[in-house]
Amino acid sequence: MSRVEMKQNAKKSLRGNWGKAILIFIIFGILITATTCISFIGNENIFSDPKALSSFLDGNNINYGLPQIISEVLTFLVTAFLTLGSVSFFLKVSRNEKVSCMELFSKANLWLLYIGVTIMTTIFIGLWSLLLIIPGIVAAYKYSMVNYVMIDNPELGVMGSIRRSKEIMRGHKLDYFILHLSFIGWIILSVLTFGILLLYVSPYVSVTEANFYNSIKDNH
Repeated sequence: MSRVEMKQNAKKSLRGNWGKAILIFIIFGILITATTCISFIGNENIFSDPKALSSFLDGNNINYGLPQIISEVLTFLVTAFLTLGSVSFFLKVSRNEKVSCMELFSKANLWLLYIGVTIMTTIFIGLWSLLLIIPGIVAAYKYSMVNYVMIDNPELGVMGSIRRSKEIMRGHKLDYFILHLSFIGWIILSVLTFGILLLYVSPYVSVTEANFYNSIKDNH
């Protein structure tokens, strides 16, 4: 598929699924936000010190000690639990398969696999980034299909999933980068609408990305 066809097919696939797609993003966001907030409830310094609370609400990365560590770990674990379910939902939408919002919780069995892959790709991207920013970006695109690979071929394991992502992205990294650039107008409009438009843009982008994977996965 061409870039235009990927985007057109994404809109077609989302017909009748927009409500569920938007709900997926809302549930995902609520659970991640709730996890972060709950982990800070026991931290008296945050809620008794106006400056500390203000810094936290502003998103500043300040060391809060153990509660901060707990927050980051819990957020990562919940994100790991939900991410593959979210990717699976949009992958099924892209393939015009019947799917429900419960798909968000359907990949719990791949939880440890996702954590292992995330840790390893983070290390690899970090090492490439030590050279220069560009190699780090290239590495990120190299591993960008790994979530889809885990869903379609969980038997590959951690390193096998990473290698498979590298294989299918060979010769397609620039295409994927340009695909992302083609959404820049939508991103700007989302900012101008204070994020409200993301309820439309996010599912649109997610299904288009799944179409990209579908179009290249059998090329190598």
